[in-house]
Amino acid sequence: MPRAPEAVEARIFHGALAHSTWTFRGTRNRAFVLVSGSGHIRLGTHEVPINGPAIVWAPSGETGLITFDAGAEGASLAVPDIVLGSAMPSGAVFAQVREAISRPILGARLSTQEARRLSAAHSIIEQELKADVPGSQEVIRHHLALLLLAIWRLTSPADERQQPSPRAIVRGFVHLVELHIRDHWTINDYANALGVTADRLNSAIRRATGRTPLELIHSRLISEASTMLDGSGLQIAAVAEALGFSDPAYFSRFFKRLTGVSPRAHRAGVVLKRPSVETSYAAWP
Repeated sequence: MPRAPEAVEARIFHGALAHSTWTFRGTRNRAFVLVSGSGHIRLGTHEVPINGPAIVWAPSGETGLITFDAGAEGASLAVPDIVLGSAMPSGAVFAQVREAISRPILGARLSTQEARRLSAAHSIIEQELKADVPGSQEVIRHHLALLLLAIWRLTSPADERQQPSPRAIVRGFVHLVELHIRDHWTINDYANALGVTADRLNSAIRRATGRTPLELIHSRLISEASTMLDGSGLQIAAVAEALGFSDPAYFSRFFKRLTGVSPRAHRAGVVLKRPSVETSYAAWP
């Protein structure tokens, strides 16, 4: 039976009589806000003390352990990548935020006011998770976006916030393509969301991949289309609609131009290549 996707978890801790420990294995992004008190974190081979007010951020993929001493006050949060992606702020800061949250933060200092504000955001997320009423997911995404912006501000000097690095542009572009592949954004749409010019976007993608942004977008669309044609019984018009094409005939022309065969011929070819039931059984020992 497939494992259910991991959920968002939020928890506030207030002056416990004993120390509190969290162990994480990299399956979710982790944030800890220490309003007051102390503790220490071990992330990979690094172990450092933490003194509040401070914030800890461990992106998914990182494994470690964090311990807060008795009396510590703060909040913890665990967020899967898919939820974090939906909360990413758009516009000119997208690529910079994406780059900022890709690296661990081991106890960056906060002002007391900022620590309490972020802890309050964690508390709201915790309450919305428990209530699970209409609009809860939107409230949670809003407060996650505020957390991501706070992390970006902490880790990026003002003179580095003006233009994202080529690496950040590529990462941001790939992420945005996954989110908006069915919206048929123009290259200018992607560039505006990343806070760069279309020329800079084109240059960064070409250097990293040897292909243009449009070629990568088209390749992703063809990949999605092929998956749907191969693995579903949807009519070709329904596949076109699911991929954001308002005209099935245009979708067919687009698919044939990039693959050399029509969607119908592609699907027929896949069917012909599948082994029959009898052949499969006969191959058994």
